[in-house]
Amino acid sequence: MLYYQMTGFMEGDPPPPEHSLRLPDPDRAALFLDFDGTLVDIAQTPDGVVVPEELPMLLARAMDRLDGRVALVSGRNISDLERFLPGFEGTLIGSHGAERRVDGVRSPADDFDQEKIATLQRLVAEFANLQPSFLVENKSTGVVLHYRQAQELGALALHFMDTLAAAADGFRLQPALCAYEIKPDSVGKDIALTDLFARPPFADCLPIYAGDDLTDEPALAWAEERGGTAIKIGGADTVCAHHLPDPAALRALLERWLA
Repeated sequence: MLYYQMTGFMEGDPPPPEHSLRLPDPDRAALFLDFDGTLVDIAQTPDGVVVPEELPMLLARAMDRLDGRVALVSGRNISDLERFLPGFEGTLIGSHGAERRVDGVRSPADDFDQEKIATLQRLVAEFANLQPSFLVENKSTGVVLHYRQAQELGALALHFMDTLAAAADGFRLQPALCAYEIKPDSVGKDIALTDLFARPPFADCLPIYAGDDLTDEPALAWAEERGGTAIKIGGADTVCAHHLPDPAALRALLERWLA
């Protein structure tokens, strides 16, 4: 049995499509979407993602119908999101909220200890050199250890990353699907959304949030607490009421909603 299945972090069989799911009127809604595993299928490596042909047009339609109230909320760097979706003109929240692009202007949400981040990145790289199947992803705010291609070593990856995070004051461990990330304590998707939701054009709207990962759970809860709609993609346990089986089902739901 794979390590994430043993610990309850990875989804089992995807749930059936939820035909009863009804989204709020687009005139009152704001749309917040994770990227990997939500809009696009998970790939074996971060650079291996394939963007569906219809996705850029779908996002453009959403931007037009919602008067710009669309944001992508991802653990990826903003530069990655811009590379995969170069035509998207909406808000980008990257690195779990540590980076933001609002009205076309990029800015970090906070200042972080770059010397400590560099040390963490070096230590994780040295550890990963012992196992070629590990993949290290450096971010401006921390570091991720991916083990999708070595899932039998999940417990080993957890032990190392948890110990390293515990020794780094001001940082914490963030589990994800087949990955562990060390990031600042002050960074979270829900934290970024709370700030964004206080600004136009998002203020006073009903939020719709869709995400697939453990990193999305606080944001899913945030959307429901504000009277909005939270949608878990995939079959993992979640705090929210609604599931869809995969990114294709979410894209189809959005197509119908925007029609």
